[in-house]
Amino acid sequence: MKSPMVLSLIAVCLTFMAGCAPAMTTRSDEPAPVAARQARTLVLVSGAELPSYAAKKLLVSASTSRAGIADSLMNANLVFLDERGLPRPYLTEALPELNTSTWQLWPDGTMETTYLLRPNLTWHDGQPLTAEDFVFAQRVYATPEYGVAESVDFRLIQGVSAPDPRSVVIRWKALNPNAGAVSLALPPLPRHILARAYQEDPGTFIGLQYWTSEYVGLGPWKLERREPGSSFEAGAFDGFVFGRPKIDRVRVLYQPDMNTVVATILAGEAHLTDQALLHGYDGITLEQAWASNQKGVVLWASDIGKGWEIQMRPESAVPTQLASDRRVRQALAFAVDKSGLHEVVTAGRGVLREVWSHPNSDYYDTVARAVPDRYAYDPRRAEQLLQEAGFTRGGDGGWLTPSGGRFALHHTYLTGTHNERDATIGMDSLRRFGIETSTEVFGTQRTSREERAKMPATFNGSITLPDKYHTREAAGTENRWVGGNRYGFSHPEMDRLTDAYETTMGRSDRIQLLAQLERVAMEQMPAIITYYNSVVVAHSAALKGVVNNLVPEAGDERLMWTWEWVS
Repeated sequence: MKSPMVLSLIAVCLTFMAGCAPAMTTRSDEPAPVAARQARTLVLVSGAELPSYAAKKLLVSASTSRAGIADSLMNANLVFLDERGLPRPYLTEALPELNTSTWQLWPDGTMETTYLLRPNLTWHDGQPLTAEDFVFAQRVYATPEYGVAESVDFRLIQGVSAPDPRSVVIRWKALNPNAGAVSLALPPLPRHILARAYQEDPGTFIGLQYWTSEYVGLGPWKLERREPGSSFEAGAFDGFVFGRPKIDRVRVLYQPDMNTVVATILAGEAHLTDQALLHGYDGITLEQAWASNQKGVVLWASDIGKGWEIQMRPESAVPTQLASDRRVRQALAFAVDKSGLHEVVTAGRGVLREVWSHPNSDYYDTVARAVPDRYAYDPRRAEQLLQEAGFTRGGDGGWLTPSGGRFALHHTYLTGTHNERDATIGMDSLRRFGIETSTEVFGTQRTSREERAKMPATFNGSITLPDKYHTREAAGTENRWVGGNRYGFSHPEMDRLTDAYETTMGRSDRIQLLAQLERVAMEQMPAIITYYNSVVVAHSAALKGVVNNLVPEAGDERLMWTWEWVS
């Protein structure tokens, strides 16, 4: 049963979004001739212009370098990740197999994987793709000045060689169980176009027109026209690895305003929205508009796993018991109305998190069985835990710390409507429970990484396992406060399990280790997990074959080369 407060907030949000939705445009239901249907241009709306059409973008931060479907139209890599986040062969004939000649482990703790390219592959300009293009790409990405050499997906690569034109051999600095899914780590670059410019002047290399107006890739479509700040158009590539795509032309429009995006697709002026562009109430608006005429389809998918990280440094935590007593952290988890957060922030279309893994993961049942702790909304259990930790109720019903001070919690979040809603609902839960709360939008007063790492209580963010909470990832002066373990959590069992997970090669063994990691994380509570955010991909009902991603780790390709018009 949803609380009146939650139902009221949902109604307000729906009313607001419905007011922004345009009236439906009357269109003829007369089917177009077959020839006209085949020649139709697919119009995709994306949130922003790509800084580069390349799959791996130089001098672009990881948080802005992935643009979704638009990013994959003109690119292909050794493998792609399917709707469940599992690697599938793309440019390579097969995935490497452990303990065969294609995936060898060496006594010194390093390893080597080999990929055999499919025969007769070409770039968009007709020149052959060879293994040397991957060798060249590794040299470029390893250039420190380009800002990608230390990225998580690339930094374990020691070198790349090409014993013959079709064999790509990757040497790894350490054991890497995810080496088969090398797609994000090593997208190829056309050596025949870029090698001379790189050798002559690496400093101006990133400013070449190649990255935008003269781009040559390997994807289903090839660049034909670019309108800076507005759009680009691409035509079907006859030489694509899986054959010419069924859609002849694609046009990508840039539109950051969500209301305009909704109006554009409802008017039939666009046929597809990029992933992570629209969210909960946008999708509900589209569903309501299309309910009577079936003109479109709304696909709901999970985006990042959300939660509240907790300050674990005793010298920064307020109150200090947040860092020193896990019962206090567990009490907060029971006191937060996570169902209310889910309903309001995601319009009820996200996924509540009972454990860290996503319910659609193929290993979810194994993890769930191993994790006994759950933190459904339970104020009575929260009260019991705080009392066990030495907290007491004051005369006005508010909580007092063991030293007699008020239990006041300061919550920080990044700017954005979704984060603001999250903070509003969450803090209201805690205030009703008797904890004083205050909120701050990070960046309005404090802006540095160090200041963020020293926030006194909780921070709304993306919460993932397994490597985020290892002691070595803790942010501090030695790593200029950039560690993923921002708030300094440290626990020997978590470190041990994480180390084992990262070096264990068998998938079934790794799943068992992940289950144990989640068990310890739910006991120790470095963060309060809440929900997976919902994202929308909306498309015209005339477009067939768009795959719905089932987990956040899924790829951007969505089998786009199989899409076709059906009316």
